[in-house]
Amino acid sequence: MINDIFYSLQGEGFLVGTPALFIRFQGCNLRCVWCDEKNALDFDKTAKPYDVAIREIEKLLSLYNPNLIVLTGGEPLLNEDFIHIFSYLKSLNKTIQIETNATVLKEDIYNTIISYPHTYITLSPKYISNYVIDQKFLAFNKNIELKIVVDEHLNESVLEREYIKHFVDKNLLILQPLWEEGRVKFLDKAIALAEKFGGRVIPQVHKLLGLK
Repeated sequence: MINDIFYSLQGEGFLVGTPALFIRFQGCNLRCVWCDEKNALDFDKTAKPYDVAIREIEKLLSLYNPNLIVLTGGEPLLNEDFIHIFSYLKSLNKTIQIETNATVLKEDIYNTIISYPHTYITLSPKYISNYVIDQKFLAFNKNIELKIVVDEHLNESVLEREYIKHFVDKNLLILQPLWEEGRVKFLDKAIALAEKFGGRVIPQVHKLLGLK
């Protein structure tokens, strides 16, 4: 079940500015109040099926040749088509970035993504799930980043949790100030946290540029 497929620049995280093909999966297990893709939240069976999605991917790749493919959502790791789509994309030998809220990593999906050398994972735990991270993600020792939205809820005690420090101590922390009402918010808070914990402050650059 695919919500959308499009070409743009990666506007978030350490790969910011990289041309990419985006595949947005349908359905999410969380309901963040500031979610900017609310049309991708429900597990809607009317979304694009696997065969239609593959045809659209092939069409866009005939027009563009990005080295990066971004799997986003929704929550891609809970989508019934994830393994099928990922297995197809592996044959293209490109970097496959997975943007996940990090709440669930099923064993079959774990085995699929950890065996591919060009997997890149963006963990983005949320306040609504108490910033939980499935422990299986701790097994990834390269090509991974921790991106946390800075809003009114994030505080120092969250960044001091042991499983969060696992990434913070490796300089993998990205603090993304909230984008709301057409502007960046909590920038000063993000800078203060970055100074204390050593993270990088990276806003949603695609929104600043007016891109999808």
